[in-house]
Amino acid sequence: MSALIGVDTLIMTVVILLLAASWRLNQKRKYYRNVTTKLPTIFGIPFIGIVHMMLNVNKVYQKIGKVFDNLKASTCCIWVATTPYVLTVDPEVIKHITSSPEFLNKSKDLYTHFQNGVFSGLLVSPAKKWKADRKIINPFFAHNNLLSLIPTFNDKANNVKNKLARLAGQGEQKIFAILKECGLQLSLLTIMDMKLEESSETYTEIVEAFNVFIDHMEKDLLCSWLGLGFLSRTPQYNRILKYIRDLMRSLTKKHLAQQIESEAMNNFVENKQAMIDITIKALRQGIFNENQVDIEGFTMLAASYETSVGATYTCLLMLAMHPEIQERVFQEIRSVFPDGITSVEYDDMKKLPYLDMFISEALRIAPPGPYIGRQTVDDTELYRGVILPKDAQVLIPIYELHRRKELWGPEASHFNPDNFLPENIAKRHPYSYMPFSKGSRNCIGFRYAEISIRIILIHAVRNLKFSTTFKYEDIVYVPRVTLGYKIQPPVSIEARAN
Repeated sequence: MSALIGVDTLIMTVVILLLAASWRLNQKRKYYRNVTTKLPTIFGIPFIGIVHMMLNVNKVYQKIGKVFDNLKASTCCIWVATTPYVLTVDPEVIKHITSSPEFLNKSKDLYTHFQNGVFSGLLVSPAKKWKADRKIINPFFAHNNLLSLIPTFNDKANNVKNKLARLAGQGEQKIFAILKECGLQLSLLTIMDMKLEESSETYTEIVEAFNVFIDHMEKDLLCSWLGLGFLSRTPQYNRILKYIRDLMRSLTKKHLAQQIESEAMNNFVENKQAMIDITIKALRQGIFNENQVDIEGFTMLAASYETSVGATYTCLLMLAMHPEIQERVFQEIRSVFPDGITSVEYDDMKKLPYLDMFISEALRIAPPGPYIGRQTVDDTELYRGVILPKDAQVLIPIYELHRRKELWGPEASHFNPDNFLPENIAKRHPYSYMPFSKGSRNCIGFRYAEISIRIILIHAVRNLKFSTTFKYEDIVYVPRVTLGYKIQPPVSIEARAN
């Protein structure tokens, strides 16, 4: 009898929970009724939404493209589990979203995996905090300060070139690891003023910690979308987070002591190159606390590293897959540097218009941040007749935006630098291309990335030739912290004769 009572109690509990969940879902659907009655909407399966369509990470981007195609709309609404998301690839709507103060907050769900205690700085901070913090950090990315980093960019570009050159004549090689290590060195030096010898134990520890950290963030990204983020917070992940926090704190204390000592000796330099010097100054003025210095430092460090490395790899890969384009890029670079390269200066980069077109096309095909998300501050109009309630989340799938045939023509998925001829740019809506987002909350480091990528490519292409047997049409992009490759195609390298 007691067993039957237990079963009855369990069944009753399940029924009550289902009824409560159904009531909450129904209330949420009422809350968003103005949206779902005005926009084409996919509700999917109750409590599941379209989650089942997104389980295959190798096809996530294609599935989103099909959503727009099937609904025959450029702005729509989808339900993932019990949460609605507005998606748009309409450039005019995107302009409004990225320009309006009502959309300054980041989408809480899209950036959940960044809320880990070391990566929750400028990238995801609420609008009010973001405005104040960005003003503090802006001087690092000012034009003159970036120009002062050009010798460092050249030094690291030479390092990349030399490491790749050692692989010449050895057949197809995986080069992404080389780019990652060199990118990490550059970010540590320019952001945190930390120079490491590659043979040192500390260097090995930091490289390993970053690799593990990024791997765990990728798992966190996928789990968080399903509401299962806790599964990725393993003891190893927590150990890595502690290691990174301790590293950032030690660098903060070191640079604080150096600033105080320099002032005492009357040789304090107001505008240092490294970002940590700017945030330490804010600490001493009482604007930042130590934790903010650590978090903003790591946020900029990881963001610059991830963005630049991924974009550089894509560029080298596109060169390898398109030999006729590579030859044209090479000839242009050689015309500016006929006797080889000692150093690439800022004015040199202005003489390479086809290289600019090529890089723009690479960033169109593989934008480092394939999605961005915003969240409404209050009830606000998305466009005429469509009012989004407070805290509604809007996602802009940049990957899909850059491939829409109505914006880029029938061959939108093909690689073609001519898309960025001046006459072709003039025909398109300016918000149909946004590899580093747009508006006031765009990527603060986009000029840093653009300059560093160009200098690396100039050094590499002037001295090396790239090829691969991997076919362009066989590339599969997958969601990671930034845009990732299911398989990273290997590349063959040959040394060029001057």
